[in-house]
Amino acid sequence: MLEVCKKVYGDNSDNSDNSDNSNNSNNSNNSNNFRNIKDDIRCVIGRSDYMTNRNNDIIDDKEKIDDENINDKDIKQIEYNTISVAFGNLSSILFNGHKYILKQIYKEYFPYIGNEEEQKEVNDILDKKFDNNFVQGIITCFKKCHDIYISEYKPLLGSHKVIMMSILHEDDFNSFDKYKTTNELNKININQKALTINEIKLLFESKKLFLNYKDETLIDSLKRIKNKEYNPYNEIFKPGKLLIDLNDIEDILNVDCININDILKNINKYERNIFEISVLYFRALYTPNHFNENIWKIREMFEFSDAIKIPSLPYQLVGSKKIQMLLLDNDILKKYISLNLNKEKKSDEQITKDMTLLKKTFALQVDPSQNINAHIIQDAINNENNYLLKPQREGGKNNLHGNQVKQKLKLFYDHNKKQTLSHYVLMQRLFPSTFTAIHCRTQEMKNEICTTNISNEQQKKKPSHLIQFSPEKSISEFSLFHNFIFYKNKNILNEQKGYLVRTKNYTEKEGGAICGISSLDSFFLTEH
Repeated sequence: MLEVCKKVYGDNSDNSDNSDNSNNSNNSNNSNNFRNIKDDIRCVIGRSDYMTNRNNDIIDDKEKIDDENINDKDIKQIEYNTISVAFGNLSSILFNGHKYILKQIYKEYFPYIGNEEEQKEVNDILDKKFDNNFVQGIITCFKKCHDIYISEYKPLLGSHKVIMMSILHEDDFNSFDKYKTTNELNKININQKALTINEIKLLFESKKLFLNYKDETLIDSLKRIKNKEYNPYNEIFKPGKLLIDLNDIEDILNVDCININDILKNINKYERNIFEISVLYFRALYTPNHFNENIWKIREMFEFSDAIKIPSLPYQLVGSKKIQMLLLDNDILKKYISLNLNKEKKSDEQITKDMTLLKKTFALQVDPSQNINAHIIQDAINNENNYLLKPQREGGKNNLHGNQVKQKLKLFYDHNKKQTLSHYVLMQRLFPSTFTAIHCRTQEMKNEICTTNISNEQQKKKPSHLIQFSPEKSISEFSLFHNFIFYKNKNILNEQKGYLVRTKNYTEKEGGAICGISSLDSFFLTEH
């Protein structure tokens, strides 16, 4: 990621001390080949994950009875995600489902609440406690990005030919969540094209996903990329518009073999199916198995494009666990919260207040390869159940726990292997409050009892499932969605919209809903 960032945005360290005029002239010319990140439209749809943490617990494979006072608990941040924040749409739907169930329960168990005024009072309370406006937030964010792009970058073929693109991975287990967004955007006449990584790779290799540079017309770009000698993987990119060619050429032009001359003769017909990308929304390209050398080249092209990246690579790096660890350093934290949204310096009193407030939510996180953390590492070896090791990975099932932590941290005392620990963050383990929750799970039935009037072929295609409801001792992780847009250091949008609650059995050490550990849930706000 850092290498691609240097290619796209330049390496400031190389240009910081150039005083020679000729060098400055060269840098000025070369600057046209880089993007200026300060002039870019920058957007993040982020999610901050939290858990409650019981204070003053002595944990040595024993759990306290969870009847402590609310004052014995803190809220601690687990991590901040800047890419592919999932389940916001489904969470909104689930909140409405739980709200409906509670309304029905009130009617059944409190029949004396009969008049309209009393029912309205109950409904108003439930509506406020189950207000989850993620959908409204993400659609507002997308629309603002799309509109700003059209106003700031003159569309090559007109604003009606500008669309958004959502980038998905191949195992699309979360389609109901993702395509809800596409459907809502269609209602406001914004088209979002959803493509998998492999589909994007095929378009790129077919010369149908390409950049239109600032000194080029559409015809210039087509001549460049349709040249038989042109290989997109050898392209040296520079900033430009991202275009997608959705033509099925043989059908459009009624020919068996196509060349650039055929296209130019029919350019009016051909350009009907060429679209400009305003927004790239990444629901993939965040874990190593999404990448290879060819995919990195395509990701580099995306970063060079004028399209608004959600997120850009620099913002994707900001969401890494190492960055979250570094924010525990007072000097680093102070640097990044000393200015308000209008880039005005805060008072010392306000900076101190903000730092204190933020640090209350920070859990201990350190680099296990550094000597300065030797005492923490030794404590983690002695009390391995109070810590976990987190690699720079997303998606669940990646962390090390218990004896795994102990064995891995012993590498700290091996001079030849010590540096491998720098790939991890050593974090204190959180101990959330427990409660009873009813988990709903589906289980495939291997032996179908009733097969009357069902053919063998139908049985193969439609395996039956059993729905199980299980009351279990559970813990929850709750998350807040946050949308922001900045352009030329101006704050265009900055708002918290929507929630996500994931509940799991309290014995589970890992998290993640896609991987089947956690279930989506809702919370009910009460006063203490």
